Amino acid sequence: MSHRLKLTRFLFFFIFFTNLISAAQSFPEQFYMEYELTQANKFIGNITIQYVSKNKDYSLNAITEGQGILRLLGNRELYSAGRINNIGFIPKIFRLKNIKKPKKNIVAIFQPSSKKIEINYKDQTSFLDLKPRNLDLAVYLYQFNFEKRNQPEYNFTVLDGKKIRDYRYTKIRDEIIEVKNKPILTELYEGKIVSKENSKHYVWISKGKYRIPLKLKLMTTFGVTIEQRMVKTSLPL
Repeated sequence: MSHRLKLTRFLFFFIFFTNLISAAQSFPEQFYMEYELTQANKFIGNITIQYVSKNKDYSLNAITEGQGILRLLGNRELYSAGRINNIGFIPKIFRLKNIKKPKKNIVAIFQPSSKKIEINYKDQTSFLDLKPRNLDLAVYLYQFNFEKRNQPEYNFTVLDGKKIRDYRYTKIRDEIIEVKNKPILTELYEGKIVSKENSKHYVWISKGKYRIPLKLKLMTTFGVTIEQRMVKTSLPL
């Protein structure tokens, strides 16, 4: 076998297996997830996630329903829609709906042609500069699924309400947590919003077929620590 033929076969198999790896990272056309919210081991609400994609268009809807102390924030709905490919999400529209205070609803339209994000809030329109690989608050944690594995740090540029913020996640360790009475291997990351004080939080990302957030722990704006743990999903773990 000639050297050129060997090289050709090597390149073929390399591309073939690379495509397999990329395909393994893609989400199915539909999935749902449900998270339970607790504070000091007391149930205070839940979050339901509905994801749908077709012909590389996606939508993700996240609804938070709170009880007890979480009622202070009011129920919320996050919605993101756009394009998706083998490197992840490309949002076109983002909506934040405040059920308790609808005047605080936000609608954002991503405009790649002008490199702007149009923000509509309280009957006023403003613009932000669209950053490279700009995500939104609804989908950015699910972007882990498309990132290269086994990196010590990940950075995401996120439309967070009316602002664009840089989120940074530094790996602490691998850790086994229990999900639906099943031990799951995860990666524990310490997260923070760059240039924002008191923004430290923690997220446990599955090391399985789909790199999805299984657990989060964060401090609210009113000083209460909330734990978010996945309790149901249609995705295989």
